[in-house]
Amino acid sequence: MVVEGTMTHKLSRKILCVFSLLFISQLPYISTNPHQAMITEPTPEAHDPDLLIILSPQYQDDTEILQAIQAYRIAVHNDLGWDVQIINIHENENTYQQIDTIIETSNNNHSVKACLMVGEDLNTALGGDTDHLEQPSTLPWATLGGNTTYETADQGIISKPTTTHICISLLYPPHDLSYEQKKASLLFAFHKFTTQRSQPIQNTIRVFESSELNTYSKPLYQHLNNYSALDYTEDATTAEMTDALSTSCTAFFIHGHSNPSGTDITAQKNTGWFLAETLNIIQTAFVGADGCYVAGWWSTQKDNNKLDGSIGTTWYAAKIFTSTTIQAMALGLLSQNGFPTPVSFLENAMPELLIGKTLAESMIGDTTIGDTIIIGDPTFHYTI
Repeated sequence: MVVEGTMTHKLSRKILCVFSLLFISQLPYISTNPHQAMITEPTPEAHDPDLLIILSPQYQDDTEILQAIQAYRIAVHNDLGWDVQIINIHENENTYQQIDTIIETSNNNHSVKACLMVGEDLNTALGGDTDHLEQPSTLPWATLGGNTTYETADQGIISKPTTTHICISLLYPPHDLSYEQKKASLLFAFHKFTTQRSQPIQNTIRVFESSELNTYSKPLYQHLNNYSALDYTEDATTAEMTDALSTSCTAFFIHGHSNPSGTDITAQKNTGWFLAETLNIIQTAFVGADGCYVAGWWSTQKDNNKLDGSIGTTWYAAKIFTSTTIQAMALGLLSQNGFPTPVSFLENAMPELLIGKTLAESMIGDTTIGDTIIIGDPTFHYTI
């Protein structure tokens, strides 16, 4: 959906879900042994942290999760030289405003590049909700200067051109899973982030886009051809999708009218629905889903003024816990336009990511409307 000007995420119409393309069974929540990543090398001290791991109340006393995070800390330090600090959020400080104060205090003492927010029980700002659709906002945490740097409305955080100071990435297991399933999901994700540090540029960036709304976004996607070979498909057929899923690629983008479970990638309605479940079989390290509510999930609440927990696992961000290859996702209005200066992820961040910067570094200093939500490893980078 192309949107211009200052906006909230409140949709005026209900997005129709049509699951007509593929049926893909769910991968197990943990398909590799997380204990392979549990090493005993001493953890580097975070004297001047580049990355904060904000750990929710639910998981901070779990020994296995702490071991997995320690292994990830060492891997990031060995790969990038970054220091990583764990900050436990206690129940009495678990509001997104207090978490923002903690992040800003740490940044005042150091120079933080990214925060990895671990745990779906972390209180998170509302990006928007309608008709059982929920979307988080990370704007309060990504901007410095307290609540003067962002605006709120009855239905959540207002998206407007804003400077990204810190890359915020979410690692939120589906809310209604059992604790053991959520724990296994987190162990699986940290195992991936720890052991799959080398990500060579592949042959192709692949894009599926609906022609109904690509008047302005098509050139932005095609501009990526300056950095990598581009396989751009407009109004993809089922056969074209099936063929594309069988080969690896540098990055995979989907753009069209969307909801958390999928995206309509053709102009003709109900003929090309891309299921979020398809991410389980895509052979790529980086995914971008471009559309309304792709950064959110389904909930039991139709409409209120707070972010509600998810139901089910059929939403894009949940696939970080089931895909064996995806390290990071950018979800939201990635090709947003209509402003005097570039505000889109495609224009600002993606070119820098493709020349070897970390995902976090590619976003710092960018002007954004705050709609893009990062999922997964903020230290992700291609091996150039």
